[in-house]
Amino acid sequence: MLRSVAWRALKSTRRAQQRYVRFYSALETDQNPLQKLKSRDLVQAATSSALESHLATEKDGALVPRTIYAGVDPSAASMHVGNLLPLLALLHFSRYGHTGLVLVGGGTGAIGDPSGRSTERSALNSEQLKANVASIRAQMYQFFHNAAAYLNRRHGKNIELNPHTTDPNAEPTGERLFLSGLDIRLVNNTSWIQPVSIIEFLSNVGRHARVNDMLARDSVKSRMNVAEDGKETSEGLSFTEFTYQLLQAYDFSVLHREPYHCSVQIGGSDQMGNITAGIDLIRRQEASKGRSIKEDPAYGLTLPLLTTANGAKFGKSAGNAVWLSPEHLSDLDFYQYFLRTSDADVERFLRSLTLLPIKEIEDVMAVHDQQRSKKHAQEVLAAEMTELVRGEQAVFRAKVATKVLFGSRLEELCAEDVISTFQHDSRLQMMPRSILGTEILNLAAESQLTTSKSK
Repeated sequence: MLRSVAWRALKSTRRAQQRYVRFYSALETDQNPLQKLKSRDLVQAATSSALESHLATEKDGALVPRTIYAGVDPSAASMHVGNLLPLLALLHFSRYGHTGLVLVGGGTGAIGDPSGRSTERSALNSEQLKANVASIRAQMYQFFHNAAAYLNRRHGKNIELNPHTTDPNAEPTGERLFLSGLDIRLVNNTSWIQPVSIIEFLSNVGRHARVNDMLARDSVKSRMNVAEDGKETSEGLSFTEFTYQLLQAYDFSVLHREPYHCSVQIGGSDQMGNITAGIDLIRRQEASKGRSIKEDPAYGLTLPLLTTANGAKFGKSAGNAVWLSPEHLSDLDFYQYFLRTSDADVERFLRSLTLLPIKEIEDVMAVHDQQRSKKHAQEVLAAEMTELVRGEQAVFRAKVATKVLFGSRLEELCAEDVISTFQHDSRLQMMPRSILGTEILNLAAESQLTTSKSK
């Protein structure tokens, strides 16, 4: 029933989608979708050179829509900036007329992807996992709606919200759209992982897996290194982590079938092993039915990991996550993070993390290079990122807070704007005007900075 509903919804949007494709393609006829991503430094590697033509195939003068998916691991209650690259890639693909699927790993989140990690993740209980999935789902909803508002306001688009998508906490089933005109959907792999028994999984998935291929994955080899003295150089890899690649492969095989017909999986460069595991599974499953994968191909595309110029990675594992949720990072701190971006990183971040046209980015950098001390490019980056992730009002609040804390012309600010900007910041405390002129010891005690003047 669920899949039939999803299939009807997929078919119902094709005509509107094709109209949007023709409009968007008329604006950028010099590039196909993959070339667009390359111009924004969003392509690391593809599993086949045929992917480019697959994504640009036309029939009767219109683009043939493909379904592309990216997964998000709900190992924390908030996504971080490192999660944005695949979401932005899906957004770019959708603008061309393809369908984007965002998979929230409610079924695999209890295990956690071992890729890029030197130790095993702490296990999440069912309540934590459920809360994380709900939080990330709401952030997804907010991000894509912010992106639609941005495109409408900045680039004259007319992307409408669907009435039935107003509840960000609704259970994701794949049939609901985030937006009209941008076909981006949300699915949760709990719906197909939870009902499967271990016997059924081993029969349908494990039978087609090869242990030697699994051992060859970088995510496995890096955790099984042994020194010359025979001692392990890491804590090793649990069987649970070892089988994660089979679960992600199973995700791709499920999405590759009806009703989704997903032919492309995208992820960070550390996901290549998991992606190829899915393609191998699909190939072997098709072969067992006497069919070739060429009849219904599956591809993988990896994106560069988001790093700074000195190689530091953005993410939970690296300990320097820039959280998307305002509950984890204030609008001011989010804005200030990008305002402090180094000159070595700012142009690359403008290309990969924003929706500014490439020509505008080049113009921004030309102005910036005339007097780098003014940090023009950083101001543009901070405003663009804050608007895209937090919304237009967040940019205003962040700029007001920046002027108050780091500026010098406070007379240009409105008192009401200052109060509204800081009233929800738990690090600050509102004090009555009568406190002005009070000795510092009294002020410290009155504001509860200390429990008493003597302390």
